Amino acid sequence: MLRTAALAAAGAVLVGAAATSASTAALAAEPLVEPGEVPIVAESLRGGTFLPAVEVQVGERTLTLLLDTGSEGLVVYPNRLEGDTTVERTEVVADPDYNGAHVFGHVALADVTIGGTPPARLPFVLAHRCEPVDCLGGDDGLDGILGVSQGLRTWGDGGETPYPWWSAIAQLPDGAGDGHTIRIEHAPTVPGERIGTLTLGAPLAGEADAVFQPALTGGGDYPGSDHPMYAKQVESCWSIDTTMNCLPTTVDSGERGSVLMGDFGAWATPVPSPTPFPGGGDEEIAHLNAGTPISFAVPGQLPFWTRTVADGYRAAGLYQPTPPPSGEADADADAAALAASGPYFNTGNVFFVGRSIGFDNLTGRIVVGPVAGLPAAVQQVSLTEGDRRVEVGWTDTQPGVESYVVRLKTAVGEPLEERVVLGAPSPQTFTGVADGVDVVAEVAAANAAGVGPWLASPNAARFRPHLPETGPETLGPALIGVLLGGAGLLLLGARVVIGFHRRRATSP
Repeated sequence: MLRTAALAAAGAVLVGAAATSASTAALAAEPLVEPGEVPIVAESLRGGTFLPAVEVQVGERTLTLLLDTGSEGLVVYPNRLEGDTTVERTEVVADPDYNGAHVFGHVALADVTIGGTPPARLPFVLAHRCEPVDCLGGDDGLDGILGVSQGLRTWGDGGETPYPWWSAIAQLPDGAGDGHTIRIEHAPTVPGERIGTLTLGAPLAGEADAVFQPALTGGGDYPGSDHPMYAKQVESCWSIDTTMNCLPTTVDSGERGSVLMGDFGAWATPVPSPTPFPGGGDEEIAHLNAGTPISFAVPGQLPFWTRTVADGYRAAGLYQPTPPPSGEADADADAAALAASGPYFNTGNVFFVGRSIGFDNLTGRIVVGPVAGLPAAVQQVSLTEGDRRVEVGWTDTQPGVESYVVRLKTAVGEPLEERVVLGAPSPQTFTGVADGVDVVAEVAAANAAGVGPWLASPNAARFRPHLPETGPETLGPALIGVLLGGAGLLLLGARVVIGFHRRRATSP
């Protein structure tokens, strides 16, 4: 969620690419100690979106912090630690930028405990002001940000004491800092609802839908640790309808919806951006239109996550950036500034719902577990043929379905057409296939977790040639006489030919 220089220059962000489902990935050795488990609750519910939060003890206070895999340091909002004499405050200025927010504060130090681990004395940003004033959920029950992504920033200029600022989890002792796994079971319905678990320690070996491997940054190890520094972003491939882009991607639990920098305007409805990047120029944000198919894949592999966008729910959003003012009328400079600002993708926390995602601080790997909560197959699929058309129908009564995906294929499996149907089952008519082609239909239900199993029609249907109407009521008397006369001549000719062949057959 943190917008750093890496975003413009050398970051690696998300929405991605796929590995074969249920492939086994050995992720890391067993952690040194049994990792702690921390409940994840939902805060700041807005329009079907939410922010995940965990409780962290900072100094003498237990704070509710945004669990953010898109930023890399601990931030405490204004007045949350007032009167805590165990907190050591410094004069070193710290002012991180976030997507849509800017924090102004100073470095402070305190003992930090997460999930019952032994305390670690860590530097963090103690804010005294935010823009906007709600401080990324500060008005909705959040006390700060627990940034746990890859990344390192050092506060302190000139002769000041330098303070390295990076993931608080990665600095925990006794193996707890070797990684973490986030499991969000379901989307929330009320603020404060428990929706999942944060497990500390390196991710365990197990099944995975995909494994992303960020590149080493070349910066060596983090200060005072044996954890090498990897890029935050990974290369992944994100499809919208039939268009795919492979982009740097951030797997970001701290973003309400998936965000793509770039131009996918054909599938999106632009709206004014409520919180453009600070200093980044004017931008447009767009919500993907309901019914748009989207998918995610590891480069070179088949998509491992597919869903359709439901009406009224921001499953994914698009940013169309405009360059910061160049100070002169220079189209080339403006174009270069725009290119430097994107494109990239951010998964948002919708990608986390229904699955586990592990982050290994020793190897840098991001392990995406299989998704749960997919809809079941529809109950029945019917396929009927007509005059150069076929109709596909289906029945389904299961709850929670956002849309249905209907596709037509040839009898030998070649794809012909696919469409998304929002809401309840609705018969679909397909035309435009070549005459005489045998086709079959398949239907699958889709919800927020993805697309369920396909059910095929029990029969094939054929696109029949178009035949003109020939009933007597459609023909004039003269034309009927001509046709009847012609038919009589044809019958007479047939009798002559038959008689000729019979005579030849009986002649000596």
